[in-house]
Amino acid sequence: MGTDIHGWCGKILKVNLLEKRFFELDTMPYANRFLGGRGIATRIYWEEVLPDKTAFDPENRLIFMTGPLVATGTQGAARCFVAGKSPMLMPEGFCYGNFGSFFGAYLKKAGYDGIIIHGRSDKPVYLLIQDENLQIIGASSLWGKGIYDVGDILKDQYGKTVRYITTGVAGENLCRSANIMTENDGSATGGFGAVFGSKNLKAIAVLGSDKPSIALPEKLKELNKRVYHLCKNPSASDSGPGGSTPPVKTKHCYQCGIDCEYRTVVQTASGKNIAGLCQAAYVYHDWVIKQKEDPETAAYDATRICNDLSICTYEIYNIIDWLEACFRSGYLTEKETGINIQDLGKLTFFENIANMIAHRDGFGDMLAEGLLRTGEKLGEKARAHFSNEVSGVGGGAEYSGRGYLMNALLYAFETRQPISMLLQVTILLAKWVMHLDDPDSSPVTADVFRAAATRFWGHEKAWDLMTYEGKACAAANIIDRTIVKDCLGLCYAVWPIKSSWYTPDHVGDPTLESQLFSAATGISKTEEDLIQYGERIFNLQRAILLREGIVPEKDDFPGEFNFTDPVDEIYLNPDVIVPGPGKEVISRKGITLDRDVYNTMLKEFYEIRGWDSEKGLQTVKTLTRLGLLDIAEEMNRLGLIND
Repeated sequence: MGTDIHGWCGKILKVNLLEKRFFELDTMPYANRFLGGRGIATRIYWEEVLPDKTAFDPENRLIFMTGPLVATGTQGAARCFVAGKSPMLMPEGFCYGNFGSFFGAYLKKAGYDGIIIHGRSDKPVYLLIQDENLQIIGASSLWGKGIYDVGDILKDQYGKTVRYITTGVAGENLCRSANIMTENDGSATGGFGAVFGSKNLKAIAVLGSDKPSIALPEKLKELNKRVYHLCKNPSASDSGPGGSTPPVKTKHCYQCGIDCEYRTVVQTASGKNIAGLCQAAYVYHDWVIKQKEDPETAAYDATRICNDLSICTYEIYNIIDWLEACFRSGYLTEKETGINIQDLGKLTFFENIANMIAHRDGFGDMLAEGLLRTGEKLGEKARAHFSNEVSGVGGGAEYSGRGYLMNALLYAFETRQPISMLLQVTILLAKWVMHLDDPDSSPVTADVFRAAATRFWGHEKAWDLMTYEGKACAAANIIDRTIVKDCLGLCYAVWPIKSSWYTPDHVGDPTLESQLFSAATGISKTEEDLIQYGERIFNLQRAILLREGIVPEKDDFPGEFNFTDPVDEIYLNPDVIVPGPGKEVISRKGITLDRDVYNTMLKEFYEIRGWDSEKGLQTVKTLTRLGLLDIAEEMNRLGLIND
């Protein structure tokens, strides 16, 4: 890469909480091979987090990293990536998340591409980054407060332009499902809020007055206009959860003007204006919808309770679903748990469960360890009541490989629910389903679906979800493109742009990311160049997971239920329909994932990756080709590579 730095700030801040010291790392040696965001964070994890360290060990790192497009004005580029060893996973291991809003952009405005936090303070503190002014400040007055109060206090003290990340009471009490939260109810799951708590870190506050340099500002402005135009939606969503609450406005992230269905603010029957953020808005919806009085308000209030305490909404949804099943069968009782199941559906029930978990009160102390560990402690009878959605981080069954074949590989090779990868498949299909129902609601006909799938997923058979052909290629392309998106700081609500009302064939443009990168940084890269970065970073992640103990013969598989439980419905596609040849519509409802089909896809995936096709181990040749010779040498020393 060039010597003039555009897009990046050029510095990464390193904070030792034990010694109360600050250091700086040069971004560019990392950026040369790993771009930013997910790539640099993963590399630093490889270098600094050893396999024998636990999630709550002071030597675990919290690694926050932005991308070169963040704070440049690029539409849909406000994400901040976080990586570290996750306490939610069982066993603990490498995990990641990301969040939007304003924090990442303001971190760059303060002059830093990222932050690495290690050590543990001897008392509660928060970190203040105010351009060149760096302080570790006592947080006893913030400890015990919810995230909304913390935000108000920080803004009262430093002004409305201060941006922050924090955790609530659940994080302080080391609840394994505690989130990191930011403004506009943005969050990152993975249990990183509990890692915050383990370090006695309450918040990070940022004020910045600068911004990164842009190599070709006029070109970037031109490209942004094109992105905005391609993303225009003449048939925007007309409701929130339940279908009865019209949107009133959208909460935008930093410098993003694109209408975003994931950050729609709706007005409930009671007159409340509340933000609905994807899955989080539905955390209690399945139960409160049975109530007669304003269920939408109760659903959104439940989300706000989770956010204030910083509890992962996926996890608490699975907990409530499990509790209902356990009480219905008689396995659990009110006497054993202190839980009155008769109140299920009332907001008081949800509030009680959330506070029991966050404060580790009574039965909530065990639930705070996470549902997987609760099942391990209570035994097989408890686990028998788990739904297929129960997993380490996120949901385990939504958009599963039973319905969409390539998704089986996406689940198998990520440490958490790979939601932004899954949505690359699901959203395109959902738009086709919408078109079937109402042609004016979506431009994605069957022909557009086939063309977009072929172009973005790299195989002429990628669109045909009734055959395994091309699915390994599709999975590899989806993984690499998503990693690049996470490196650049791009949001999955916008990127990649696979379809549009405003192109002649209604297919999106997969070269836009590389054009934006080239304009912002002044470093000319093609679509293929960026995809190779994705392949490199995926191989780095694979090396981390192998070093931490995964066994390909056992772990390179999706959940067992995929092979035994027929798919019933998929969110946004209740009939599980997929395009067939021509105008034919085929349903996959009632189908399981065939083991022979999966094994064929898996072997092909290994071959596409240049790994040992039988054992799933990386090869020296592949890692060397990708510029990862140092990784190859370490994996060879550990006996975890095929030479």
